[in-house]
Amino acid sequence: MRKSSKSRVKGIAIFIVFLAVAMTAYETRGKKNSGPNMNFKPSANEFHDLQFINKAQIGFSSSNIPKAREGISKIIDKYSKQRIRKQNEGDSGAYVFSIPQDKLDAVIAELKAYGTVGPQTEQIDIALVNLDFENESSKSASYESELNELNKIRQPSNVQNDRKEVLHSLLQESRGNLEKLRNSENVLLYLTLSPKQVSGGWVSLIKGIAKSFLIWLVTLSIGAVLVFYGTKLLMYFLAALGIRSPRMAGGGNYGGYSGYGGYSNYSRYSSRYGNSKRKIKRIYKDKGAPSTQQNESEDTKNK
Repeated sequence: MRKSSKSRVKGIAIFIVFLAVAMTAYETRGKKNSGPNMNFKPSANEFHDLQFINKAQIGFSSSNIPKAREGISKIIDKYSKQRIRKQNEGDSGAYVFSIPQDKLDAVIAELKAYGTVGPQTEQIDIALVNLDFENESSKSASYESELNELNKIRQPSNVQNDRKEVLHSLLQESRGNLEKLRNSENVLLYLTLSPKQVSGGWVSLIKGIAKSFLIWLVTLSIGAVLVFYGTKLLMYFLAALGIRSPRMAGGGNYGGYSGYGGYSNYSRYSSRYGNSKRKIKRIYKDKGAPSTQQNESEDTKNK
């Protein structure tokens, strides 16, 4: 292998190593900063706005997100009484649904088979605890009866119209309380799913970096070889089709110029005239002096 080819291969190898180091650093930084990539605020606000006597919130994490989602779907299909939200984004998820209160422990036990159950919070709405179902039912019936009587009046006064509006509001609130009391035996569950953060110390971090570097190094090396031979095959293919680059058409020349090859003729002529070691004797003749032939003719006449 020529010296220029060796230096070219060495430069490519150094470039591949530095590129592998850069890709490893970028990947390691991305894993370090990775976390829940989902905004839980909308689902949390929806959970807090819903009026349930019993509420529970569970944080759940798993290293196998697809398997965890499959398990959560099975739990919802098995235990849920009312499905309110099921949201999956990236490696995270938010689920709001109601289950029987006596099934909460069973749900937690099944979740542990798919990941790690984090903090658990149970809430009780005190405003709804003091309500009585029979008392609320009688209130609702009374409001409805009074409203029906007012609706029979063809030309109600302003006071009666104001009373109608109040009764509509009271009746709507009473019906909502009755619905919540009917669900008093259920619990509204808010379940959040996030990827599990693996923390194994410096040893695991170094192993991960080394593994990532080797993968990138092998991948980039194979890619460089494929690009090299692919380019060669493409050039041969174009040459077979009669399409040649300026370099191929000129036999190493660029744009019809022979590079430094033209200087060979110059060296040939320079060796003939400029660099010759032969001695050249030049004879200069004076115009006024008679030539040799004239002198010889005069000598002959004198004889």
